[in-house]
Amino acid sequence: MGKLGIYLLANYPSKEVFLEAVRACQDFGVDFLEVGFAFSDPVADGDLLERASFEVLKRHKVADFFESLGEVRRLFRGRIFIMTYANLVYRLGVADFLTRAGRIDGLILADLPLREITRFEQGLKGTGVSLIRFLTPESRDKDIASALKGAGGFIYFVSKRGTTGGGFELDGETKRKIAMVRGKGVDVYIGFGIRDRRHLEAVYQLADGAIIGTQAEAELEQSIESFKDYLQSLKRPPTLTDG
Repeated sequence: MGKLGIYLLANYPSKEVFLEAVRACQDFGVDFLEVGFAFSDPVADGDLLERASFEVLKRHKVADFFESLGEVRRLFRGRIFIMTYANLVYRLGVADFLTRAGRIDGLILADLPLREITRFEQGLKGTGVSLIRFLTPESRDKDIASALKGAGGFIYFVSKRGTTGGGFELDGETKRKIAMVRGKGVDVYIGFGIRDRRHLEAVYQLADGAIIGTQAEAELEQSIESFKDYLQSLKRPPTLTDG
């Protein structure tokens, strides 16, 4: 069975509901969390997550996200990654950002190209915090080899071109590239477009885990009960009538 990661935008749709969702992820056995820090130009996010980020930024500052992260650590015992954008970390400075974040397992910077990763990784040396590397369907074989060198935490393989959300489908060439990563000393997790148990079953045949963001947030927008029902559905084997 592969690992399951859930993306939750810090303090969305409210701080209270966000923390309830974190608690639910613990209760339902989610393996790791991506805690999103809202950013004003979320270029990798689809419509739903972009709108959510703008709503959060109307009510909260970065300091509020760090404060909520402390609560996340208290509620959730699995691995915790912060997902945000490079400028936010660069503006604060890597050392100060990590000091304020406290114990985390890794940073996921959605807009950081592989060629620019070294300058950020230098600030993480000796901290035990991994800087997650991205690969995409457009990654060349030499990019894959480069990403594997010194990779920690996991490799984040983006399933499709474009932004988060949308449909989920892996073509033969993308599957070949994922196979080049798997079993090379670091887990590979697939994200973008994964919505249901049927998608999870497909991902687990190819990779070590899956990351769900947009659909999880869509359920949380409905209600915390809808979110809990959704987490339960991810544990249930798919049926012929699913999706």
